[in-house]
Amino acid sequence: MNLAADIYMGAANGLREVWANKVRSLLSMGGIILGVAALVTMIGILQGMLGNMRASFELSGGILKLEVRAAEAPEWQQHISGISPGLTWQDTLAFERVIPLIAYVSPVVDLRWLRFSAAGERTRATVQGVSPDFFGIKAQEIVRGRTISDADIAARSPVVVLGSYVAERLFPDRDTSVGEQVRIDGKVFTVIGQLEHLEVMVAGRNTLRWENRRNYIPATTAMTRFNGDEKVSWIAVLGDSVEHLEDLQEQMNNTLAITHRGIEDYEVRTQHERLAEMQKLEDSFLYSMGGIAAISLLVGGIGIMNVMLASVSERIREVGVRKAIGARSHDIFLQFLAEAVVISVLGGLIGLVLSVGFLALAQNIIPDGASIDLIPAIAMFYGFLFSSLIGLLSGIYPALRAGRLDPIEALRYD
Repeated sequence: MNLAADIYMGAANGLREVWANKVRSLLSMGGIILGVAALVTMIGILQGMLGNMRASFELSGGILKLEVRAAEAPEWQQHISGISPGLTWQDTLAFERVIPLIAYVSPVVDLRWLRFSAAGERTRATVQGVSPDFFGIKAQEIVRGRTISDADIAARSPVVVLGSYVAERLFPDRDTSVGEQVRIDGKVFTVIGQLEHLEVMVAGRNTLRWENRRNYIPATTAMTRFNGDEKVSWIAVLGDSVEHLEDLQEQMNNTLAITHRGIEDYEVRTQHERLAEMQKLEDSFLYSMGGIAAISLLVGGIGIMNVMLASVSERIREVGVRKAIGARSHDIFLQFLAEAVVISVLGGLIGLVLSVGFLALAQNIIPDGASIDLIPAIAMFYGFLFSSLIGLLSGIYPALRAGRLDPIEALRYD
């Protein structure tokens, strides 16, 4: 009971001291305020970025996805690199024929940004040529109509599966765009399907809005009507199981070595690499922000210790009077320690409020700032916890010094 009373008295005295010396107290809190605000702000930005990346990772096929991308042939093959046909439709057909570990495989012919028009409306969006398997790799459902079929591939049909962005802008007053005709860079296409609207809301905004701008046509149509050859931008593959991924990657490399006539102008990428890059990015951010926050909190702790030492020097006679009327050393110790904690806790609370303002400002400054988490609860909890701990540690020495004062010498102090 006495311990609780001492802590309560120390906290009350701490608040009185802060109020009586407002400027000095605010300056002593400066390091704590900036440390907590920096920690919470950077974690809020990082969580938003990583959340966006993870959502994209899962949408693109997750850990089972592999991609074949074009690469520069090694130097010792440069003089004969011309014998390789590069990435083509034939690579996809070879994968389908000889690799049973593949669940889905699709070429991707990236036509990038093209003009869309229909019913007097116009917009621009990305177009990719794909095969039916692509929709087994991509975690996005068809909400109306159908996907691209093998018959569309064989006939090089002028058909398109629209994303929600184009469908809403070209046909704003209609429930479905299926069956309508659109012009893509002046070429007439029939809408056969419409993709679901993807939405991952962070801070009131959709971080996957760019996925909704993608539209898909048959790969053979993209090659013949736009590019004029069988070249593909990359090949997307989905493995049948995690256990077989290494074998699958090896079999893909062996197959490509044959179709590319021994020229190593390709690269088989796994999502493990992307996942490792995400983890590396997360670790680098955490280390850097942890260092900045630790330095700021350390400076704040030093400031609090200086203020408490000055407070002890100013109140030596008060300590002597308290000891003369019966206060014990640990009572004095608890009083001054509680005052230090009060200062650090107030600094931590101000830092939390300031961090919310910084995050709101960052949303308007940083590109794609919609992904920023305005209230990262875990970061706020740890920021407040560390600020309180810093106050506790910073107050121990001044509190010990006050508790060890000799009452007789203290009463003589002027």
